[in-house]
Amino acid sequence: MSRINLKMKTTIKPLFFLIAFATCSTIFGQTKVAFQTKIALEQIQIFSSYHSNANYWRLPANISPLMNALDSGLFSILSLERDNSYPTKKRELTKQNQVGKINIDWTTSKNIPFHAYLEIYEMDPEVVYINRLITVSDGKKDSIQSIWFIGCSIFDAQQKKIFQKTIALGLIPINQMGFGTPSMDAATTPTLLYQALSKGISILDPNAEDISFVEAKVPAAYATDNYWMPILQTKPRIQFDTTKKFISFTDDYGDQILRVPNAILNKIETKPNKANPQFASIVNHIKLNRKNYSRNEYYQAIQPLRDVKENKDYTLVSVLEFNPYLPENSETGKMGITFLPALPHYIYQNKDSIGEFKVSESVVEKDKYYYPNIAYNGYDSNTQFVMGINAPPVSIVHNRVIEGSIKNRSFMIQYDYSISQKSIFVDNKIWMVIEGNLKPQKMVTFSSNINDDNELKNLLLLIAQSEIFKNPN
Repeated sequence: MSRINLKMKTTIKPLFFLIAFATCSTIFGQTKVAFQTKIALEQIQIFSSYHSNANYWRLPANISPLMNALDSGLFSILSLERDNSYPTKKRELTKQNQVGKINIDWTTSKNIPFHAYLEIYEMDPEVVYINRLITVSDGKKDSIQSIWFIGCSIFDAQQKKIFQKTIALGLIPINQMGFGTPSMDAATTPTLLYQALSKGISILDPNAEDISFVEAKVPAAYATDNYWMPILQTKPRIQFDTTKKFISFTDDYGDQILRVPNAILNKIETKPNKANPQFASIVNHIKLNRKNYSRNEYYQAIQPLRDVKENKDYTLVSVLEFNPYLPENSETGKMGITFLPALPHYIYQNKDSIGEFKVSESVVEKDKYYYPNIAYNGYDSNTQFVMGINAPPVSIVHNRVIEGSIKNRSFMIQYDYSISQKSIFVDNKIWMVIEGNLKPQKMVTFSSNINDDNELKNLLLLIAQSEIFKNPN
């Protein structure tokens, strides 16, 4: 859960003047001395120009991991020994214009020959890119949510800065165990943030370039909510294997193998001179019930599905309306592909009809919200922390909801495309929650509600993963 991976990248350009990390001559490390010289770590100061009022970046009560990272890393390389008889001051900046400014006060440590200052600043990645502070490929930019500059300065007894090294740490949130809405403001939880910062500090190298860029993959932080979090926290996660053409996983019923072949689209012509006789009733319905039908396109969608474990073949048959004039990510919230609401959409097992369904869009969950101002690790609600960003609760709105029946049992599948999540209900009871974008990654099941109906469970999983229901944007 707390694993953080760092990867050294290429050297970056000198830092923006706001950071004020000056480049200094490195007198240490030129010739390593045979004894250790005392150094006082005078101060650790921190600030986020990205979210200056937030709480996640505040220094923890215990800053020992940050100091220990310097002890075992940079100080050890430079043959310096931190004198721990002098307490290190913690300073959380409150204004942007304080960044890069160091207050020198050696009243209690004037007899120590060297004095160090550790500066840790977070910047908005877009500001960093615009000002060309680091060089990052376009494909990588979308992955980096937060960038921290970590600099260590060392002064001699005459208050002359004789050493400076800086690490630029790009945080890349990864989804490990979490479910829900990823936090837009915090890349990870405070505990894991300081683990990443400590590792960044530990690789400050006097022999490296003046400024180096490092990637850190950190478990993502999530906004708390009153919908998924109460039922999913600490529940075991089932991992999917999608490395082959199958979807495979192991649950209480053994090894499962599912396959979702490509869907087939048959165009339904609405013009009299092109109309196909087999679609005559559908065309008549379209003309009577759909506005501006002549501007849109219509298709019969056939989605084959295969449950390898149960040796069952299924087919979904739907009628779709495509509006080529509705732009992607429209502010109206509507999608370019619509399942015709007044027509039944069918589920077949072989050639036998076993169910029907309808599809709704933008369905609001009554009295259900996620809370951007309170975040957690997406797994255990005991890890909650207040962001301090004063953001109000946000209503949970499902992009699409499929409701129907299979062999006299009702089902519902809720699609939340922005968080790559699907929630499956049977007879008004939650059965499964699945996470994954194009392919499923992990799942939580509620086996007490499944009543040993493995066949129905697998069919609903197949329907949820159908190509015809994937995010059209």
